[in-house]
Amino acid sequence: MNDRIFGGLTFFLGLFYIYSAFIIEESFIQDPVGPKTFPYIISFFLLTSSLFLIFKPEQTPYWPSFGKILEVLATAVVLIGYAIILPVVGFVITTFFASTFISWRLGANLISASLVSLTISVTIFVLFRYVLGLSLAVGPLGF
Repeated sequence: MNDRIFGGLTFFLGLFYIYSAFIIEESFIQDPVGPKTFPYIISFFLLTSSLFLIFKPEQTPYWPSFGKILEVLATAVVLIGYAIILPVVGFVITTFFASTFISWRLGANLISASLVSLTISVTIFVLFRYVLGLSLAVGPLGF
């Protein structure tokens, strides 16, 4: 029954995406694909997967333990905090802490998660900033 409820909600979300794409006003100067294509693609996959959930639900669904659900919620809180704090603190520091937490929750020990997160955040910053010439959020320390 849970799959059918989730499938119904996903179906209505797909319909909302189609409606949202339909009301997008196009300018006369745009790329050939246009701004409506991506929402139409997303809605196609939402509608297709929702129909699958509605008409062929799982017979015996597996629900994770309460601790695992709390881990998922904690990760969601960290990612929301990442989006809020990113413009203030900067890319390198914020990405370091967020990726350290996520790597740690995925099973790495804290030291290796920290080292890999530091390497990843600095490397991405250098690649985007100096190689590609794109700007990322810069904090009070300049990175």
